[in-house]
Amino acid sequence: MAANKTLNGLEAQSAQVRDRLLDAAERLFCEKGFDRTSVRDLTAAADCNIAAVNYHFGGKDNLYIQMFHRQMHRMMDRHREVIARLTNTPDVTLEDLLRGIVSQALNQLDNNDPSSAVMKLMVREVLNQHVGKDEILGDLMNEFFTLISKSLMKFYPTLNRRDARLLLFTLDALVIHPLLFFDFYLELISDLDIDGIIEHIVKVAAAGIRAYAEGDD
Repeated sequence: MAANKTLNGLEAQSAQVRDRLLDAAERLFCEKGFDRTSVRDLTAAADCNIAAVNYHFGGKDNLYIQMFHRQMHRMMDRHREVIARLTNTPDVTLEDLLRGIVSQALNQLDNNDPSSAVMKLMVREVLNQHVGKDEILGDLMNEFFTLISKSLMKFYPTLNRRDARLLLFTLDALVIHPLLFFDFYLELISDLDIDGIIEHIVKVAAAGIRAYAEGDD
């Protein structure tokens, strides 16, 4: 019994160290970039020894990748929760669904959520290919698009899987651009805010999806 308690305590401590390393990775990689962040920087911020990086992640490269995976899983969990809630709500509209999806990403900007910085870094990383995009995204992006496209097809059963995914690529682009360049938006439209951007995206995306699904030319 005592041995089991000791083992459980050690496992809990090990999990805490792993989480602290991931928290440190989110902060430091986003602030300094991959190359300018050392293993010593990470372990100092996480209050652990250098060996912990190899023990938990096999090295700095995989810690970097797992940092993205953790955020992707959190994003998926939030979207599942929103979609489940909305699809079980009477009289829910396409706009309600889109607003729920878009808000998950862009409300992070308003709250200075660390996950926003990680998602920005992930977009830059996929473009710059410091680490292979397949290593960062893996099956998670396919899972994400499958989840969202199925929710769209519930509104418009005439949409096939290919068309639903194509529409989501467009929605993704509408979200990623302000995620990366919101400060630039504010320079050009000073009275703009996150809610205004969200409603703009919802309006444009809903009109496009309806036109596409209903076969308008």
